Amino acid sequence: MKSNPEPITAETIESIAVQILAMAVAKSDAAAAAALLNALAADMEAFRKMSVGDEEPATTYAAVEGAP
Repeated sequence: MKSNPEPITAETIESIAVQILAMAVAKSDAAAAAALLNALAADMEAFRKMSVGDEEPATTYAAVEGAP
């Protein structure tokens, strides 16, 4: 994974909409989606750098009534 990824552009969103979803998207919506995805990527970058540690095991979930 790149340490400094290129930001997502409105043009990228427009291309994805046309090539993958077979639909057009307004330029304002593409710009808004790009801004949202770039903000999310920035937030997630902080989590990638966060040390989780090895001292405590992961909590698991059992989809059984009465089980933790």
